[in-house]
Amino acid sequence: MRESDRPIIRPAEASDFCGIARLWREAFGDGEGFVRDFLNYFSEQSFAAVAELDGQTVSTGFLLWGPTAKEYSCGYIYAMATMPHCRGLGLATRIAERLKARANALRLDIVATLPAEESLNAWYAGRLQMVPVFKKGGPGVLFPPLWHSFSALCGEHDPDTPDRLLACARNPHILQEVMELGWECTFD
Repeated sequence: MRESDRPIIRPAEASDFCGIARLWREAFGDGEGFVRDFLNYFSEQSFAAVAELDGQTVSTGFLLWGPTAKEYSCGYIYAMATMPHCRGLGLATRIAERLKARANALRLDIVATLPAEESLNAWYAGRLQMVPVFKKGGPGVLFPPLWHSFSALCGEHDPDTPDRLLACARNPHILQEVMELGWECTFD
């Protein structure tokens, strides 16, 4: 692969919206309005990374923060997606690692995610050392009002997503303290 053909992993910028929206529509089937709503809700409580190849956004992921589980601050990895022709290049791994590094820089105690399907659990376990912790839905984790507002736009939980969120922590021992708490706002 020539140097010019190598993907660049970097923090997303406002100018990346069109590329992120295009990738989001292809990966998840949501419209541009939904993506815009998401970005409007989370513009101040999120970090996004993108992989760019030949000037095109080919992979992306978001880290959101704001929830607390007991006294522990939480982040949430959301909307990880890679264009089909770029899968297998390690882009999602590099983006997920960038998101986790940002969570560490923010001193978040726990990072969670709800994979779109059970088959992705092994990917998150292998790349980010995530394990099943939170129950999808129900009481437990506390969320800021904007999470509830955006969650209302998403509707009910998707019955096809896993029943448990995966998580990792700066101090892995705290996962036992929050095990079995519900994570209501998954945006699935």
